[in-house]
Amino acid sequence: MKIYIASSWKNAPLIRYLAVGLRSAGHEVYDFTSPEHFVFNMTEESEENKSKVDWIECGKLESTQKACQNDKAGLDWADAVLLLLPCGRSAHLEAGVALGQGKMLVIYGELPIGQFEVTYNLTPHRYRMNELSKVVDVFGGKA
Repeated sequence: MKIYIASSWKNAPLIRYLAVGLRSAGHEVYDFTSPEHFVFNMTEESEENKSKVDWIECGKLESTQKACQNDKAGLDWADAVLLLLPCGRSAHLEAGVALGQGKMLVIYGELPIGQFEVTYNLTPHRYRMNELSKVVDVFGGKA
């Protein structure tokens, strides 16, 4: 199965760990943090620099357009999306694209008590951090 991992740059080490594990279970994985993909990481910017970036103007930058095109191509390529929590708006938008394309969506991770999204019920595949073997099972493969 071809799996796209949608998450936050703050989860980069865990994204890479999951990508290795899923590949060892026989899957192909789109890992946006991998150097093989164009890397655009706004979290590397200082808070002072980020506070000066307008969201409309940022979207006009060649680097953000290229990153968006690459990630969209990855979404189109994938059979399924793994939404790794916690994450932000972009990853949730990617999950919505996956659902709109009729792809399997698996939500994996943890959120603090009191933080939830009712639309997570759009997929039956919701797992806590201690349930990695269930995530691997739902994609088909060995843990």
